[in-house]
Amino acid sequence: MNLITTQLRPLNMVNTIPTNPPTSQYFTTYGGDRVLRCAVYARVSTEMDSQKTSIDNQKDLFRNYASQHNWEIVNFYEDKKSGTKENRPGLKKLIEDGKAGLYDVILAKELFRLARNGRLSYELRDICLQNNIHIVCLDNSINTITGDVQNFGLFAWLYENESATSSRRNKAAKRTKAKRGLFVGSNPPYGYYSDNGKLKIREDNTPEIVRRIFNEYLDGKGMDSIAKSFTAENIPTPSQIANKTNQSPLWHASTIKNILNNQHYCGDLVQNRTETISVTTTKRRTIEEDQVTFIEGKHDAIISRETFQAVNKMLQSRTRTTTAPKKHLFTNVFFCEDCQKGMWYKTNQKGYRCGGNIKYGDTFCLNKVVIREKELKQIILEDLQQLFQSIQDGEFIKSLHRRLDQKKVSIINELKKIEHKATILRSRKKDYLDMYADKIISREELVEYRKQIDQEVAGLETAKIEYQEKLEECESENYAIDLGKKLKDVSLLDDLTPQVLHSLVNKITCSIEGNLRIHYNFVNPFEEQK
Repeated sequence: MNLITTQLRPLNMVNTIPTNPPTSQYFTTYGGDRVLRCAVYARVSTEMDSQKTSIDNQKDLFRNYASQHNWEIVNFYEDKKSGTKENRPGLKKLIEDGKAGLYDVILAKELFRLARNGRLSYELRDICLQNNIHIVCLDNSINTITGDVQNFGLFAWLYENESATSSRRNKAAKRTKAKRGLFVGSNPPYGYYSDNGKLKIREDNTPEIVRRIFNEYLDGKGMDSIAKSFTAENIPTPSQIANKTNQSPLWHASTIKNILNNQHYCGDLVQNRTETISVTTTKRRTIEEDQVTFIEGKHDAIISRETFQAVNKMLQSRTRTTTAPKKHLFTNVFFCEDCQKGMWYKTNQKGYRCGGNIKYGDTFCLNKVVIREKELKQIILEDLQQLFQSIQDGEFIKSLHRRLDQKKVSIINELKKIEHKATILRSRKKDYLDMYADKIISREELVEYRKQIDQEVAGLETAKIEYQEKLEECESENYAIDLGKKLKDVSLLDDLTPQVLHSLVNKITCSIEGNLRIHYNFVNPFEEQK
């Protein structure tokens, strides 16, 4: 199934104030006694406890405002990120639900809570225009219900410029603190904690883990091997120690490499090596070496300077200068059936192995089967050629139609199961509404439950479309002829080409036992027999 993405119209100049701002005529006007469904968006820039209080205060303000206007709050959407950034989960969910028609108006305290990025501000406005959603901000920057939109461009411009100014001030303040010998990073290096800007060694096992990384690398162990063993031993990762929202229990070679390259571990303070390109992007650029803040021996070292220098030399000597790895024939087509990770081509074994097992070890996936590329190509070629030869046989055409009829019955049964599941889900959706009416569940729970059901129903609808397409193939009287045309060129080939592979094969999976399953882009009449 093809996914269609819509790219919103970008501004030629973000800081341009429009001379003809939109008017309320573009938005739907609600009359009578209809109760507007309201989506509340609240944002703070950090995850500090004081900011949580700010979120709670915003919610109280919105509840009072909605009550005064007889609006129904259907959901709260929250983010703890800068308003200049687009990758905010709460904002993304707000937009998705708006497109799904789950509310009529977005309520925010100020426009900069929604966006401090001029381009993003206009994109949000355009999304609301296209979906007949109103925007109301309590700072009077925009209220499409009353038609107060004439200052929208001015507020968008002011907020972005205010963000840019604030960013410059923050960078200058951090550079000043760094020159005074204070640590100004968001998270201290693994094994340290920050005490009022001074790095101190943690009183847990993380410093010993750092020493172990350096020692094992000096002993000749690779970064992938170190990462894999740490994952197997359930050693807390840097993201877990930092208590990040996207923390992962998996160690990566890149994490080991960052620790080995971090000069903080021998007692030196090295800061301001990179900076963001602008306030509206997370992309960073490297600072000129003479502008980097460096103070030698500023804090207690976890490893000796001699050890750090020895590792640094080993890193340089092991640095690969070869070209990027070759993309092999079955890349992005061949997957492990157990963990769903891609099968990686290993040159030394001339075949494919489970990427999940290679990267994370047996604790993640037990699939260690090696599938030779040459053998896999031959299996697919022979399978396709056998199918083509069979189609040339007149007797086979009759048996093919019988097989297709059997497959049609199987597909129809699957479609009935899908429809049955969808009926149960829709009934459950009504049950939740009754539970809300009886005050068994809250409004927030109702919205969440119904949203989950809608997602499940959407998944069933996608599967239904796929089965219906297969059913149409089975019902086609010319199916054998059409399939023969697809396979004709294959019968003349001595080797499997990328064009043939990607036009006929959807994906291939390999089980722990080494059993292969080929998923074709057409209805395979032999599939039942296999």
